[in-house]
Amino acid sequence: MIKLPYSVIGGYDMLSNKTTMYSEKKYEIEELKGLIKTHILKIDDDIKCKEDVYHVLGDGKTLLMIFEKWYMRTGSYTSLVILLSEYHDVQCADVVATGGKEGFFSLGSESDFENIGIEVLQDLGFKISVNKNEIGR
Repeated sequence: MIKLPYSVIGGYDMLSNKTTMYSEKKYEIEELKGLIKTHILKIDDDIKCKEDVYHVLGDGKTLLMIFEKWYMRTGSYTSLVILLSEYHDVQCADVVATGGKEGFFSLGSESDFENIGIEVLQDLGFKISVNKNEIGR
């Protein structure tokens, strides 16, 4: 008997979208944490910040923020993860949205959530990276 993965027989795979952004340093990374939370809540007060983790690593700093929202149309939670990295005067943001889908079909909740993260970071001066060589220029 051949066993098929759960997702092939109609399970719930997690879909995800990722965007990398960059900015010359305009805010301290600690300030960005509060600004991002405030901006996201202005867009949608149903979004909850589940966790944030901050580290200083030598000359670099990192901030990981995890947000969550219940989407009625998918009947599941969708997560938005923002990883901020800072080295000297350059800041990089990786925006990852992931969530459930209905059977084999994505209903777009992960894209909607990713766009919220991108919009917030653009308001704070970040630009979408076209290629990896732009980061650190």
